[in-house]
Amino acid sequence: MQIEAMKELAMITRFREATIEEKREMWQEVCGTIEAGYSKYDVNLSGYTAQFKTDDKGAVFSAMTSDWENACKAKLDRKERQMLNRAKMRFEQFCRDAGTGDYEDRKKVENYVHRYPQLREIVDMIGRDKDPSKEEKDTVVYRFMPTTVAKNSSVEEIDRVESGDNLERVLPVELSMPEDLFFKRYATKELQQFSSPGKDKPKKIEEHRKDPRLTKGPIIVSIDTSGSMSGQPQRIAFSLLKQLLRMAKKQKRPCYLISFSVRSKSIDLAKPRNWRMIDNFLEHSYSGGTDGEQMLAEAIRVLQKGTYEMADVLIVSDFEFPVPNPSTIENIDKEKALGTRFYGLKIGHYGVKGYRHIMDKIWEV
Repeated sequence: MQIEAMKELAMITRFREATIEEKREMWQEVCGTIEAGYSKYDVNLSGYTAQFKTDDKGAVFSAMTSDWENACKAKLDRKERQMLNRAKMRFEQFCRDAGTGDYEDRKKVENYVHRYPQLREIVDMIGRDKDPSKEEKDTVVYRFMPTTVAKNSSVEEIDRVESGDNLERVLPVELSMPEDLFFKRYATKELQQFSSPGKDKPKKIEEHRKDPRLTKGPIIVSIDTSGSMSGQPQRIAFSLLKQLLRMAKKQKRPCYLISFSVRSKSIDLAKPRNWRMIDNFLEHSYSGGTDGEQMLAEAIRVLQKGTYEMADVLIVSDFEFPVPNPSTIENIDKEKALGTRFYGLKIGHYGVKGYRHIMDKIWEV
């Protein structure tokens, strides 16, 4: 719309500055443009044509051109306001939907936490709100400081700034501009926003500790997504997961998520861009059997990374799968000796027998 209006305003300027002969040559094009775009109340073309027979042609051309220019600018202004109003309505709807959805989601989660107090106890334990055991003493000479969990795609760590209309990544300075200008830039996707996050490299430092457990260290959560977990077990598991993810984001703790059934898949939430992929990561997962061995192997592999050493590992499952191989149990014991804790939430009435001596603590609902 703006490009067409600019072309028309350029035509008006050429017509105003043209000689009488040049105006006559442009007349058919000018009449077609005015008749197609305006009513007689905007530009009375027939009235001006009649005046050419009696009045000074230069004065008539000047008056007509002035009316045409004013009408063109008024039309452009109306179109811009319509565009801004549509953008404003979309923005307000986005805010309403986000607010309502978040409220409903939190309400459901809190209902489950109230119904199953074990979930709150798990969050507190994983959150390390309780005092660590005074009997645990050790010294860590070298370790990697973990990367932090960002609040969104990436605000603190970016590769570049780009133009767009993603309200979750918009630069704060854009929110301070006048309302009309903001909605215009939003509608035309010209808001300045953060782009791809840069890679966060762990920093190796020398550190001495009496207690090998971090006060608020990284988290590894394994969610059983097999067919036996569908329905109410799934809702309980998701309620706990959402509580843990909020805590991880608030406390800026690296979080690694593993879903497992027949096969395991994982997502590293220490990488800020991966937070947008959580919903897609978990959907359509509840089918098939359970392979706990593959899940535990993935958890141990992640524990051996600098970012996730001494993490809290939580397995949410009905535990209807065999106990690990002896080599896997040996690796679990090695990680526990380094400060890792293995917790479990058993949902259902079966399973878990062989895991009680493997896990540090298992809750049941």
